[in-house]
Amino acid sequence: MDDRLETLALAERVAAEAGAALAARRASWARVEGEEGREVKIAGDRAAEALIIAALSAHSPWPILSEERGWAGAANLERFWAVDPLDGSVNYAQGYPHCAVSIALVEAGAPVLGVVDCFPLGERFTGAVGVGAWLNGAPMRVSSVADPARGVLNTGIPARMATDAPAQARLMARLMAWRKVRMLGSAAAALAYVAAGRADAYCENSSMIWDVAAGCALVSAAGGQIRLSGADLTQPLDVSATNGIVPFPN
Repeated sequence: MDDRLETLALAERVAAEAGAALAARRASWARVEGEEGREVKIAGDRAAEALIIAALSAHSPWPILSEERGWAGAANLERFWAVDPLDGSVNYAQGYPHCAVSIALVEAGAPVLGVVDCFPLGERFTGAVGVGAWLNGAPMRVSSVADPARGVLNTGIPARMATDAPAQARLMARLMAWRKVRMLGSAAAALAYVAAGRADAYCENSSMIWDVAAGCALVSAAGGQIRLSGADLTQPLDVSATNGIVPFPN
């Protein structure tokens, strides 16, 4: 347990440094560097990633799988860092506050600790499975809502999502089962909100592990449940999370 807390402290420190840099340098780092379909890349993505990779590599032995660079170090799916240096890039560029630095440790296919630093709002979510979960140092817990018709679903429409009629029909059926639906534009923040009891479930298709690993670790650490489905962790995943009481969204 002490080792996991030490590792969590490292991830928190690195996420805080990256979040502070993103906040301080937004004027230059919000510059759009490329677009492909609905994917947008800005200067802050790579700048924050370089900072995070350098810090994690200096203080831990495990490889890093990050959104922009891919693998830093020899690929090893048994234990690795999953990093999204800036989840919600468009939000960041446009001044919308739901964006975050996301850092997680994944072991044997499961996210075991995570930090989601929502730096524009001054909120840092941290947690380690089997240890606990915290928001700005105060303990947090998933909600106790049992009925989706009384619950809040966090979801999103990832850039990789299919747009055919059956896919759209499935999405609409999912949305209509819940009392309210929220789309924050950041999977990391959306999952952190489930961990904190602000929402009761999360579901999104075709996500990448760096998008969701930290948030999934937080949900598990805060008493909820997660599901990751896909060919392997380096490929698009269907991701859902709940407070452990409401059914997993379809």
